[in-house]
Amino acid sequence: MQNVYFDKDRITVDDAQFPEFCSHFREINAGGGLVCNKEGKYLLIFRRDVWDLPKGKQEPGEDIETCALREVEEETGLHDLRLGERICITHHTYILRGEKILKHTYWYRMYDEAEETLLPQAEEDITGAQWVEKKCLPDYLESTYPSIAEVFVTAGLL
Repeated sequence: MQNVYFDKDRITVDDAQFPEFCSHFREINAGGGLVCNKEGKYLLIFRRDVWDLPKGKQEPGEDIETCALREVEEETGLHDLRLGERICITHHTYILRGEKILKHTYWYRMYDEAEETLLPQAEEDITGAQWVEKKCLPDYLESTYPSIAEVFVTAGLL
């Protein structure tokens, strides 16, 4: 079964019917990271008035792990990240210039090894980045996107 998000709503699509479901959209792959630092805190970014995780679209010819690392680096300014295991794949839809898009985001655990200064990527509408203690995550994620909450649940953090 695959969870697919439409804004705040979720539907579940049977694995056997998922390819047919996907055929009604233009599909985009993306990669993102759930970053943990040496203190056991997790990185959240603030984009368009919502706490979020860093992620972005896969470039042609780029493998998804490289995409995930690149996007997290670009959106946060962190450059000494270590890639961990894949957590999950989330699926969400949106409309872009009248076209129905289905984005598949591959989420990975990542580890910040260098304690660098966070530099939110303003060009991507990221106005903040913050390390958050595990016990405080629920407060930050109360109004996040359901697909982002799914990443934390799958990772065993919520």
